[in-house]
Amino acid sequence: MKYAKLAMLLPLSLSLCLSLPALAAGSNCSNKDIACVSGGIGSTEREELQQQAGQYTLWLRTAATKSGAYLANIKIIVRDEKSKAVLMNVTLDGPWLFLGLPEGRYEIEAQYHDTVKRSDQIVKKVTEIKKGSQRQMMMYFEASNVGELNYQPAQ
Repeated sequence: MKYAKLAMLLPLSLSLCLSLPALAAGSNCSNKDIACVSGGIGSTEREELQQQAGQYTLWLRTAATKSGAYLANIKIIVRDEKSKAVLMNVTLDGPWLFLGLPEGRYEIEAQYHDTVKRSDQIVKKVTEIKKGSQRQMMMYFEASNVGELNYQPAQ
């Protein structure tokens, strides 16, 4: 009886251990239609995310305009450009967001709340995803007090 319980726990613990590296590389923000992962805090997490980049059609990065310091906690809204239907609404866990968008044109809206100035900034861009292509997008914000963040400047 004791060994039967142990035998049942072994596959469960093995599957948990195998999934840990994937969990370490950002957080899954997928919904039913769009694969999504956000993160990028620290060089190790960015390296792990870059290894997954080929699985996604859009790589979005957020940074401060003047310093280039990466920014997190940015709210991202993805809309179909034609119908304006909201396809995704997510707050970033780090400065990077990878999206698996199907072919089409999309409006990407990024909202940044500056806690020092107590103000909000909104940046909107349009991108087109074509079959077999990958796009990159940078969203910049006038951010106060970014010196306290330990992100390397965007390149």
